Amino acid sequence: MRFSFSLPVLRDASSRDPFHQTYELASIAEAAGFDTATIGHHHFMPGNQSDPLTFMATVAARTDVLRVGTGIFQLPAHNPIRVAEQVATIDQISGGRVSLGVGMGWWPVEYQVHGSVFTQRGARMEEALQILRLVWEREHVTWHGQFHQFEDLTVYPRPVQSPHPPIWVAGVADAAVDRAARLGDAWLWGPVQSLSTGQRCLDRYRASAAVAGRPAAWILRRYAWLGTDRRHVERDVLPAYVDGLMQHWRESAEDAEELALFARIDSGENVSATEIAADRLLWGAPDDVIEQIRRYEVATGCDHIHAAFGAGLPGNAGERSTMGEFEEVAEMLRLFGREVIPAFRTSASG
Repeated sequence: MRFSFSLPVLRDASSRDPFHQTYELASIAEAAGFDTATIGHHHFMPGNQSDPLTFMATVAARTDVLRVGTGIFQLPAHNPIRVAEQVATIDQISGGRVSLGVGMGWWPVEYQVHGSVFTQRGARMEEALQILRLVWEREHVTWHGQFHQFEDLTVYPRPVQSPHPPIWVAGVADAAVDRAARLGDAWLWGPVQSLSTGQRCLDRYRASAAVAGRPAAWILRRYAWLGTDRRHVERDVLPAYVDGLMQHWRESAEDAEELALFARIDSGENVSATEIAADRLLWGAPDDVIEQIRRYEVATGCDHIHAAFGAGLPGNAGERSTMGEFEEVAEMLRLFGREVIPAFRTSASG
C-alpha cells in the first residue's frame, strides 16, 4: 500500500523563507514514509496555488525521496507544450520524482482569462493528454489537432522518467473515466465520492482500461482527520470539519448521490457529520483509520491512498494562524506515519 498526501501551502509573511512551514511538512511526511506530496491548482482564489508546478519544484529541491505532484492541475486551461516543459524541468530537478495529476475544474473564468474555452474542456483535455505523451516520449514530432499545431518539435529538457512522468487523470463523468483509462497512467478517485459512487466509476475505469489494453492503476483520495482520541475527533472536530468541507463540495458537486445529499440538507433534514463522513472521509484514531482503509481495500482492491489532512476546517483560509495549521497537520502526518502506514507494510510483508 502506498500513501500520498495533499501538502498545505502555508505562508509566513514575517519570514525571509515564507514557505518554510510547508517545506518542513514535506520533510516530516518524507520521514514518515509517505510516497508523494501534491498540491492543487486554482487561479484567482485566496488560499489556492495558481502556479503549483513552480512551487512543487521548490519542494522537490528540498526533499530527497518524496515524490511531488499536482492534485489536480487544470490542464485544459493551459498550453500543453508549456506544461510539458515545466514538468520535464521538475523531473530533472527532482531526479525523476514528479507526477502530473490533471483535471478540468469547474470555474469558467479560469479558462477565459487564459485564452481557453470552458465548454471545450473535454476535447481540450483529450488533445492535451495526447500531446504530453507524444512530446515526452519522442523527439521531432508533428501535431495538427483541433487546438494545437506544430511541426518537427522537440521539447527540452527531456524528462528523466521513462517513458514519461506519470499522468494521473481525475474525473467522475463517464467520458472522463474512459479518458483516464486510455490516456492516463492512473485514475484519481474523487475525494468526495462515496464508496458506492466511486465503485461504479472504478468498474467503468477497469472495463475501459481492459478494452484499451492498458493497466488499470488508480488512487483513492480521501479527506482525513486523525487524532489520538476518537471521541474528541467525533465530538469536537468532525462536525465543523464536515461543515467546512461541505461548503467547498457545493462548488463542484456533480454526481447524483452528491446532489441528493445536498437536497436533503437544504430541505432542513439533520444529516449527521458521522453519516456524511462514513464512507467519504478517513477519521478518528489510528485504529479507526486502519479499519476504514482495510474496508476500502477489501471492497475495491485499492493499493494507493491519498489523504488531505485537515483541509477544509473553517479558519484554514486565514482565521487561524499558519502555525496552528502547521502543528495540526504535522501531528497528523507523524501519527499516520507512526501508527497507520506500518500496519499495512507489516501485513504486506507477512
